[in-house]
Amino acid sequence: MHCTLWYNAIMKASLNTKQRMVGAALQLFHQRGIHATTVDQVLEASATGKSQFYHYFKNKEGLIHAVLVSFYEKLKSEDIPVIKRIESWEDLEKWFSFFIDSQKSMRLSRNCPVATIGTDLSGEQELLRQDCRLIFEFTKRSLTDFFSLMKGKRELPTDADPESLADFCFTVMQGGLLVSKIKRESAPFENSVAHAMNYLHSLRRSARR
Repeated sequence: MHCTLWYNAIMKASLNTKQRMVGAALQLFHQRGIHATTVDQVLEASATGKSQFYHYFKNKEGLIHAVLVSFYEKLKSEDIPVIKRIESWEDLEKWFSFFIDSQKSMRLSRNCPVATIGTDLSGEQELLRQDCRLIFEFTKRSLTDFFSLMKGKRELPTDADPESLADFCFTVMQGGLLVSKIKRESAPFENSVAHAMNYLHSLRRSARR
């Protein structure tokens, strides 16, 4: 989920005050996390004031919710260029490559923006956790649909579970982003993807026997 392209686009456009705050908050949350980002920093980055902030969001939790809702809407409208339809094994490899290339474009300094926000949430922030879950499920849906398609074409064994395989690939992606950010090298992510694809192709071979 490469939010940098979206952030750059919306900050260059003619936006209202609320949109500027949301765009600035997303960038700061992605870079620093929600705990290390203050409301004052968001106001400075968006060139807005406290009265405007409290008019739209009431508190910081309201701002985080608005960021996640906006991110979800941008995903659905395809303003964030994640691959929505995976219809071949080559498309699946491109799906993984999208996240690898996106992280490289940020010099391996960040991982998934939604995961960064979600990691900082407390147990009491259930609404925000559900926001993150909704985004994850939307992103994962293309994987589930793909594995269902491949199972229907007999490219996967009859006992293959499309939902579980989608969870597997999504977790490889999220874990790869995190480990590569920590190590500041893409090899762990790329190696994990290579092993994941080898495993999936082994399922294809077994289905053809």
